[in-house]
Amino acid sequence: MSGTDNQSETLLERLALDGLIARVRDLQVSSDSLTWSRFCGSLALVLVVLLFLSGAFMAFYYSPSPGAAYDSVDYAQFSIPFGDVVRGIHHYSWNLLLVVMGLHLGRALLLGAYKAPRQFVWVSGLVIMLVVPAFIFTGDLLPWDQKGYWSTQVRNSIMGSVPVVGDFQVRMLQGGPRLGIVALTRYYVLHTIFLPGLFLFLIAGHFHFLGHRGLSSPVFGRETARRKVPLVPNIVNRWLVLFIVVAVVLGLVAWYWPAPLGDPADPTDSTYVPKPEWWVLFLNQLVGIFTGPLTVVGTVIIPGGLVGLMMALPFIDRSPERHPARRKKTMLVAAVISLLVLGLSVMGYIEHHLTVLE
Repeated sequence: MSGTDNQSETLLERLALDGLIARVRDLQVSSDSLTWSRFCGSLALVLVVLLFLSGAFMAFYYSPSPGAAYDSVDYAQFSIPFGDVVRGIHHYSWNLLLVVMGLHLGRALLLGAYKAPRQFVWVSGLVIMLVVPAFIFTGDLLPWDQKGYWSTQVRNSIMGSVPVVGDFQVRMLQGGPRLGIVALTRYYVLHTIFLPGLFLFLIAGHFHFLGHRGLSSPVFGRETARRKVPLVPNIVNRWLVLFIVVAVVLGLVAWYWPAPLGDPADPTDSTYVPKPEWWVLFLNQLVGIFTGPLTVVGTVIIPGGLVGLMMALPFIDRSPERHPARRKKTMLVAAVISLLVLGLSVMGYIEHHLTVLE
């Protein structure tokens, strides 16, 4: 063994990292991890890392005060070299992440990957999906432009309609009767400190359950004998290639189609009507359908019931059968809910986007 190796080994021992590194090198995963059917999980992790890196870059230049927030975002996007690319990657990554997570969830539902013994893999994944909208809600306000300001006002009014806790939640977020410096600071702290910490903890928990229970076995075709492959370098190298490809593609998209930045927020311009994002169109329609005393149905009961049903699914559908053709009741319910969500989204798009164009 060379002197350099001795020095490096001694340093690792002094840092108490030698055992950890050895365990990482010995980690092996199923060869199923290399198949295209597992692509969405790897892509979701790539997008999360891109969001963290691009968000950290923008935080260097951001000033969380109403008088400077918009100018700091404008400066970071248009005056810093490749600032428009970084902000664009951040913008397109979260949009793509929602799509990828939806596909990942749909695959798990279709193939019965939520069944025993992977119930908590499913539950932890759903909790992660519920945290992602909180990132978007808190991040929308940070540029302090018209869209972000008035979208937040709409969301806060919807949140305030929730019985018992709604008004308290709004006051905690806003820190006062209206959006101002306190609200912007609190949204910034939530977006950059508390939510990322919670998110990393949930991802670690998801990987813990996944590592403990393993990947679900194939449903279609003949099941072949599983072989083990090293996590390092086999899986890690493939993930890094995927990371580079996605970063380049999103960077090119951001270069040609920069992330939108509207006019500075004007709290006195009550005529501005923000258009709901594509992923909340169905929720927006529910709020529009159930009005007055029934508002709570669209804001709490239906969305909460849907989330509760999905959380409870592994404990309701306890049969060992995983083939979708032999799980007709579950597939029928899932199809009906999906069609309702799609229908409400189309209605919302026609009402809030196509009518504006006309």
